[in-house]
Amino acid sequence: MPALTRRISAIQQGGPRYFQRGAATLVIVLMLFFVIALVSAYTSRNLIFEQRTSVNQYRSSMAFETAEAGIEWATAMLNGGRIGGNCTEAAALAGSTSFRQRYLGIDASSGAITPRKQVTNAAKELKPTCVWDGAAWACTCPDDADPALVEPLAAGLHPAFRVRFTPSTREGVIRVQVNGCVRMTEECLDDFSDVPRESEGRAQHTTLLALKPGVTTPPAAALTVYGKVEGGPVVARNTDIASGGITVHAVGIVPGVTPQGAPGTPPERTVVASDLTLLPSGLSLADLVAVPSNWDRVFGAVFGLLPGTYREQPAARVLVCPNGGCRAALSALVAANPHRVIWIPGDLVLESAGDVGSLPDPATPAAAGAATLIVEGRVRFLTPGVNIFGVVYARNGNWEGSGTITGAAIVEGDLTAAGAPTVLYNQSVIDATRLSSGSFVPMQGDWKDFR
Repeated sequence: MPALTRRISAIQQGGPRYFQRGAATLVIVLMLFFVIALVSAYTSRNLIFEQRTSVNQYRSSMAFETAEAGIEWATAMLNGGRIGGNCTEAAALAGSTSFRQRYLGIDASSGAITPRKQVTNAAKELKPTCVWDGAAWACTCPDDADPALVEPLAAGLHPAFRVRFTPSTREGVIRVQVNGCVRMTEECLDDFSDVPRESEGRAQHTTLLALKPGVTTPPAAALTVYGKVEGGPVVARNTDIASGGITVHAVGIVPGVTPQGAPGTPPERTVVASDLTLLPSGLSLADLVAVPSNWDRVFGAVFGLLPGTYREQPAARVLVCPNGGCRAALSALVAANPHRVIWIPGDLVLESAGDVGSLPDPATPAAAGAATLIVEGRVRFLTPGVNIFGVVYARNGNWEGSGTITGAAIVEGDLTAAGAPTVLYNQSVIDATRLSSGSFVPMQGDWKDFR
């Protein structure tokens, strides 16, 4: 009992100190919690900052890629055929125009390119616009109005771009500006100024596009032959005094030609035959015979490109002509693709009467216009009444029948005619193939993406 009493008394006397032993632990725990809270807050701040940075970078990249897509799209469209209001290939040719015809005016005499304006309001520019609807690009290509597109209703960002054409100081060159925006808003799309915008994201790309003409070196004669002419007779007519009135320009002799020049000019004086200077520098007829691939240099002298490259240019279309003929198909292809070049890998067989192409008429966009035809095989007119408006370059000199070419014809090697084809020199047709046909390509060093 005395021991128990002493124990109770000791506890009572040391009680306060006993209960105060946990205070230090509590303080330490609170301090640790405070430190952990500070670390957590700092970490959360960094995460929020990184998240905002990532979002800004994502939207900036989206605007950048959208503007770049707009440049590529505009270049491709300029090298395409006739389109409708939604910028897709026109199902019917009536009333439709190509993207090039719709937005650019090309001077028929100088080749100067200017952007077109709205007809009803000459102060307003024509600006095609596209928006991403989540699955594909939806576009509008107005020919006399402001862009009319509705932003998709689906959730998420729907980037859009707007194209604007401005003149260049160089002939045959046009400047393209594209605004890329993460959302389809007029405030962003239509602001082509240099002033930065406080928005979700905008990028502006600019480049110069040059027209690589369908025919780089226009022929000076109705018929140009890199060899001799036999058979026929081939009728070559050139009454254009301004062009020099040359009917035939040939490397060899031309006994198979009936020349018809300007009134009062002796026919024989309109023929330039046995002219070796027609060949590219450093080449002779012996070189062409010994190495057939040298003919590619002749091709390059006329078109500025080797055949393989020329065939793969953006504005080229390839038509395989069956043995039964392709006159109607060729006529439709030329009409649907004004200003483009047509490559025919085999024979050109024209089995029915009718026109291929037409005389250039800038005031009538619905007109087919001049054709640029490259024919690897023979040219065969199976029936009279066929008239080709354009420049025909034949890589095979075997011709049949009695069709007509209004513009000019160029033949690699000898021309052997089994029939009486007619070639009529036409300066406006040649100018159209030289100044307004061919492919638009970006000029190196003129692409900008720093706006």
